[in-house]
Amino acid sequence: MTDKTLDTRPETTFDPALPAARLANASRTGELLTDLPASERPPSFDEAYIAQSLMVAGLDDPQVGWKIAGASPAGLRGELPNPAVTGCLTQARVFPSGTVVTLPAGASATLETEVAVRFSRDVSPADEDFDAATMIDSAFVAIEVVCSRFVDRKAVSYPSFVADNAGFHAFIQGEAVAFSPDARFEDEAGIWKDDERLGGSLAGDKRTQPFLSLTFLFSELRRRGITVPKGAIVTTGTLSVPFDTSRPGYYEARLGAAKVGVSLVYSAD
Repeated sequence: MTDKTLDTRPETTFDPALPAARLANASRTGELLTDLPASERPPSFDEAYIAQSLMVAGLDDPQVGWKIAGASPAGLRGELPNPAVTGCLTQARVFPSGTVVTLPAGASATLETEVAVRFSRDVSPADEDFDAATMIDSAFVAIEVVCSRFVDRKAVSYPSFVADNAGFHAFIQGEAVAFSPDARFEDEAGIWKDDERLGGSLAGDKRTQPFLSLTFLFSELRRRGITVPKGAIVTTGTLSVPFDTSRPGYYEARLGAAKVGVSLVYSAD
């Protein structure tokens, strides 16, 4: 008979530095990971964000803003498979329209049409609610290139995806779009390649409302004690059906008449 009250196995504690180092190395080398080792998988979103911040710090690439994922009205109500999350934009991965972006050999990318904004002043979310009229100096159409360090980001736990900087690979800034404090950015959106439309507009509550998405970001930054510096860029989430691709070439995203383009190439094996 075994006394089940006795367990001599050592307790294991999650060390966020371990997945952070592994993911940062994969980002630098282009290695694609099947998953994190079981002991390195964040057990919660709070611990995933700690790992994310350590991963970004390990890239030695200054943070210049944030990305928001899944913060559509439906996502914020918990009606989508995964909750809304945030990631970090880093300086070396923010590009002007027309840039050539290199993907790791064998990787698949996801392209999204988004509205991004630039902050006109320093803001403390702990002290102020989001206010487009006094905080935003410009808005523009953008492409986010999602390319996870995992072979299949949908096969790993969502906290592991968050630790991987929510799959962020590159941000492409395009043409300016007009905005007002109550703007909903409802123009037709999509992704094109060689004049073929590949991803159409999202509609209804599955489509991001950028200023609502920013309200979510503020709640997260407030909870985590993070401030927003003047000049920070935030890309707010997709307005078009995300388009998965493993084909190199030139892709264009459009929001109404505003355009942004990126050329994807693959590194050598």
